[in-house]
Amino acid sequence: MELFKNIKDTEKEIAKAEALLKQGIQKDRICAALKISEEACEIAAARLRNEKTGKTSHKGLFMSLNDLRFATNEEVAKYRAKRLKCNTIIEIGSGIGLQSFEFAKTCKRVIAIEIDKRKYEYAKKNAEMLGINNIEFINADALKLKKIPNADIVFCETEREAEEKERKIEKLKPDIRKVLETYGKITKDICIEVPPRIKEAAYECEKEYLSVSHGLNRLDLYFGKLRKCAISAVIAETGERLEGETKQMEESRPLKYIHEPDKAAEKAGLLWAIPGKGLYAYKDFLTSKNPIKSSFIKSSFEVLHRCIGFDEAIKALKKENCGKAILRYSISPDRYWKERKKYEDELKGGEILYLFSSGKELLVCKKI
Repeated sequence: MELFKNIKDTEKEIAKAEALLKQGIQKDRICAALKISEEACEIAAARLRNEKTGKTSHKGLFMSLNDLRFATNEEVAKYRAKRLKCNTIIEIGSGIGLQSFEFAKTCKRVIAIEIDKRKYEYAKKNAEMLGINNIEFINADALKLKKIPNADIVFCETEREAEEKERKIEKLKPDIRKVLETYGKITKDICIEVPPRIKEAAYECEKEYLSVSHGLNRLDLYFGKLRKCAISAVIAETGERLEGETKQMEESRPLKYIHEPDKAAEKAGLLWAIPGKGLYAYKDFLTSKNPIKSSFIKSSFEVLHRCIGFDEAIKALKKENCGKAILRYSISPDRYWKERKKYEDELKGGEILYLFSSGKELLVCKKI
């Protein structure tokens, strides 16, 4: 690849592009006026964006902005590598290698197959930079290999159109059915990543929803002996999991405590499995008479006052020395700040409180 003929000159070019981008100079001007390649500018822009996120493990790697946008979250990659630990793993759609590098820590051999030539070259160079030498990189269509290598487990990361409005499983690439058919000849132990908001995944497998910082991040389908149950929800950072079957929770009016649940548990329909007595559904939240402690609860609130109308709510907020009132009820984004300002214009305190709604009631709550 032209970019890697002289790696020292390439890094100098990227560093120069980074410095100019930091000054606010547009990429097209840098390329045209200073004869810095578009590819070097793209890598520089991705490194700067990555720097802002604080992902030190990705520092100095070769990637584009689009690669960074769709890159596997570091916590997800580590969790998967532990769950899919084996002697030899095949990774289909390995991209620039971020998941491959985690597999390399838990598996003796990684066979990384990538159809895109640029991503394949970036992955090889990234592995070289990181000193990883137990990955075999293959630039090919994984469904058209003349001979499929033997492996214990196959992992496939599917792709979708970036701006696709409706997630449909039949539109994913590569075709899941063909992956299962082709690679099922060497092993039934296959894991396939699909978009977590996919409309339907009608396969006989475990559907595992993964959250990062309690936000829905990934959906993995586990086949063969990898399957542990029908559906599961996992916190990627800790590996804590809920499992069972999707069930509806009993609903209740808001009780003394309101809880914001983990999005993976919510999407999986496993809120009922969160440990804790007297836990009920309340709109998009959970509620209970007593405090609940669980890793699958993002945040909890104590109801301080139940008010009817704006004036009663203002009195309650003032009584609690509130200065900021964060709205946690359903409201259109274009109205949110106007509505919140209506409350905060009346307040001069230093406390931050939260407003929930229940029918005609406004609930003044504090975060606990």
